[in-house]
Amino acid sequence: MKLFSEVYGAYFRCAERILSEGEVSEKRLREIVSETAFRDSLLFIPEKLIPDKGGNSPWGLLKRGENGSLCSVLSKAPPRIITNLQKSWLKAKLSDPKFRLFLSDEDIAALSERLKDVKPLYNAAYFREFDRFTDGDDYDDPHYREVFGAVLRAACENEILSLELTSRRGTRITKNALPLRIEYSRKNDRFRVYCITFPKREEYLFNIGRIEKAFPTGKHIGTETDLEEFFRRRRCEKPVTVEVSGERNAVERFMMEFASYEKRSELDLDTGKCRASIYYDLQDETELLIMLLGFGPVLKITGPEDFLEKVRERVERQYEMFYEQPADNSNGLCDSF
Repeated sequence: MKLFSEVYGAYFRCAERILSEGEVSEKRLREIVSETAFRDSLLFIPEKLIPDKGGNSPWGLLKRGENGSLCSVLSKAPPRIITNLQKSWLKAKLSDPKFRLFLSDEDIAALSERLKDVKPLYNAAYFREFDRFTDGDDYDDPHYREVFGAVLRAACENEILSLELTSRRGTRITKNALPLRIEYSRKNDRFRVYCITFPKREEYLFNIGRIEKAFPTGKHIGTETDLEEFFRRRRCEKPVTVEVSGERNAVERFMMEFASYEKRSELDLDTGKCRASIYYDLQDETELLIMLLGFGPVLKITGPEDFLEKVRERVERQYEMFYEQPADNSNGLCDSF
């Protein structure tokens, strides 16, 4: 069963955007197609929309205006249709405190009122994540919501914030920083924000839960920061290489678990094994290591050597904690890594 109808696909959103503007030039139409559809959509979508000399077009959505512009054939903007299934999904999402962080109190109240008679698609209590830390951020805390909202607005508006926070060592820190991207760590159940501080333009990754105050400075960065270059500088020099067996849907689970990571992968159709190279932020190395070890015997880490050494150290440390005796690798305890 498809959760959402195809009417919410790229082509339909593209046509809706054009019709919603009411009147557009051919140049503006092509800009919208380029922004909202696919890379090759410029080859055929405009010809489906732009009327010919006789005023006809395959889709019949636009007509020529008096000044030669393109006008919608509709008297008003196209309606946004929401199905009962979508309402049910949205009602379930409203119970997720992380989802509510991206909405104002007024938005939450309005949605709750409109969906009051809708049965949620699922209950959050049905899900239990056994491999996640239990000391995550308190998303229902009003102060946390206030700080998160300030960081989110600043990231969207390219505004520098004055941040006051406490490091994990208890040190008080004050920084003027531009938030670039907010990231969620499923393993730690925490939100983090990538920042550039001013005036030294140093790169930081802050846990939002540690930010005590976030004051807007009113200073905006006029030009957009090159995010790709920013994250390329933080990326590891050598990717972690792994081999995943086809047992117990391991390949599918691996792809889902590491969907947010930059990686290169290839599947051996004969053996069902997947070989992948994973690129990661250096600050996330420990988290990545733990995630890989969580796959157990269905995943083999093959390199690089410095990462393998950290894996061996962690496995030996876990062995010593569990058996209360030093690890003896003479039996090949860590050879499989």
